[in-house]
Amino acid sequence: MAIIRVLFARIGWMKRYKGQQADDEKPIGGGGYNKNAIGDELFNFLRVGKYVYGDFTPQMQPREKWKLHPATIKLERIEPGFTEKTLKDVLVVFVARQPKAGGQRIVGWYREAIVHRYRQKSTAKARRQIPYFVETAAGNEILVPEARRSFVVPAGKNGFGQANVCYVLDSDGSPKNNTGWIDSALEYVSGYAQEDAAEHPESETDPEIAEIVDGTIERSAGFQSNPRIRRAIEQYAMDWAKRRLKQLGLKPVDMHKTKPYDFLCKKVDADLYVEVKGTQDNGKSISLTPNEVKHAQQHKNSALFIVHSVKVKGKKNPKISHGHERFLPQWDISQGTLEPRGYVFSLPAASLELTASASASEAALNG
Repeated sequence: MAIIRVLFARIGWMKRYKGQQADDEKPIGGGGYNKNAIGDELFNFLRVGKYVYGDFTPQMQPREKWKLHPATIKLERIEPGFTEKTLKDVLVVFVARQPKAGGQRIVGWYREAIVHRYRQKSTAKARRQIPYFVETAAGNEILVPEARRSFVVPAGKNGFGQANVCYVLDSDGSPKNNTGWIDSALEYVSGYAQEDAAEHPESETDPEIAEIVDGTIERSAGFQSNPRIRRAIEQYAMDWAKRRLKQLGLKPVDMHKTKPYDFLCKKVDADLYVEVKGTQDNGKSISLTPNEVKHAQQHKNSALFIVHSVKVKGKKNPKISHGHERFLPQWDISQGTLEPRGYVFSLPAASLELTASASASEAALNG
């Protein structure tokens, strides 16, 4: 693994990290302090002037001992042999435990960050003068929306252990062994091309209209609000689409974790970007994210694969079965209608006449 300046920091779980809000009151988890108080990561994605400041607790210790035994960042384990108090150009990746589903997830990161060996004092009233360990210029921060936090960081030996910081280097400055997850995490971060809740907070649903929007989308676009069922349907649709695309000789490559589309299919004349959707509804309308809409509008060589009318049994461990497919190998998003509810895309009438047979898909591909 190529050595780059990187630091992983564990914090509590929040939606926005921009202060206390009605539906985002305080960090959840991230250490014993957060059980009875409010963690200082509360403002980690709040822009103060031209900068963003982040805090976390490197060593597990009671807050009252901070002055007697100040926590430090071991900068020499980010840059071998480094002895100064401030290190520049560091990728700082924030990790938090998902309160409901469990598992440590990457929630966001700072690019080109400044990391301080010692906690720095702050005079910013906007963030309650909370001190900080890291800072970066506004625009270098990425916050993954709650629903998109899919990258799971392993815990325990060879993973992100009990300490609230994880270094890429051992104490002697050499790269750690048996940490393949770090390579995967860095690939995820460098290739991330989905919504940024720091730059575009609208990617997190307004809490006051969430219930109305969920109900509307569920009725009109087959949106499933139960996260377990939604994930099961999505995986079912992905597996179905992958099998069909292989049958059509399109050699699909799964890209859904890092790109605003699900499969990349290499063709002789041009690449094909395939968006996959699964729904219990009839598939006449599907919900799209802003990034999915933007990508489809910018790339005419897009395709849409819908697995609709699926059957669901159970809620805790849902089983998905049956269903029908609708494949638009030449998906022109301008031909349907977009309603800005998240978004909802309604297919043009002509597309609804396509059958689910392999022969129909092949005919459409061949023009």
